[in-house]
Amino acid sequence: MHHDLTSLWKSNTPRFVVVLDAELAYDHEAHARYQAAERFLPADATHLSPREMRTDPRVTPRWPCHRITTLSWLVMTEAEDGLRPVRLETRGLPEQDEAAVLKAFFADMEQLGRAQLVTWGGFHSDLPQILIGAIDAGLRLPASLAGLLSPWRRDVSGHVDLCTEMCGGAAPAHLAEVAARLGIPAKLTSRPDLVSQLMQHGKWSAVRSVCEGDVLTTAALLMRWRHLTGGTTSVLEATRRLTGFVAEHCAHRSYAADWGHFGDRVLHDVIATQTLKRELLAP
Repeated sequence: MHHDLTSLWKSNTPRFVVVLDAELAYDHEAHARYQAAERFLPADATHLSPREMRTDPRVTPRWPCHRITTLSWLVMTEAEDGLRPVRLETRGLPEQDEAAVLKAFFADMEQLGRAQLVTWGGFHSDLPQILIGAIDAGLRLPASLAGLLSPWRRDVSGHVDLCTEMCGGAAPAHLAEVAARLGIPAKLTSRPDLVSQLMQHGKWSAVRSVCEGDVLTTAALLMRWRHLTGGTTSVLEATRRLTGFVAEHCAHRSYAADWGHFGDRVLHDVIATQTLKRELLAP
């Protein structure tokens, strides 16, 4: 479905918000090269506790030895009346490897031009992964993403990590924890610790569904965050925009029904609240 995106603004300076999420897998070949550089042998791990094995990069690969298997991004317009979902893009295995995924993502960002990226925890995960993957693939950042090269300068990075914004000085929380507090659907396709098994069994459609689900949950949280700061319409209208988008564009996904129920519940709660107010104010 094609849109004349610039027609959605009342302003002459179009702007997009892009919510993204990546699913990753270990790059065992790169990790083997790292183990060789460290002169690490299997016998060296025998004295390590289970916790040490999880945190020792010689045993459990850290982010430089991961690869993107799936990337999803939701393009939204940002205008005076709040955020509006426009399209959801997903790229990944088995059709596209990491290099092809990033090439497609960069091409889209180049086309969009001015955009703000939003993630949940992406400052520590998704964005370093995107950058090292692009370096490995010999890609160049599009001009619209040049701010990612200054990740610590939030005013110029072009990226908002919603996790750090919402958690503030508290311990960082999982996406599903915050979503649970607000009744927003999360992790509908699979338990997070079982996604790697989906990859191992070649269930790439399910992996894409997982990735898209995290993007939609993050988008819903972003809309609620924007409402808190006065930067969007009512919670009901924001919810209807997102759930309507899911119903129209993601009906083939198993998570679509849950998002529909979520939209119905929000509408029901608003109606119930308004009815109670009228009853209380009635003479």
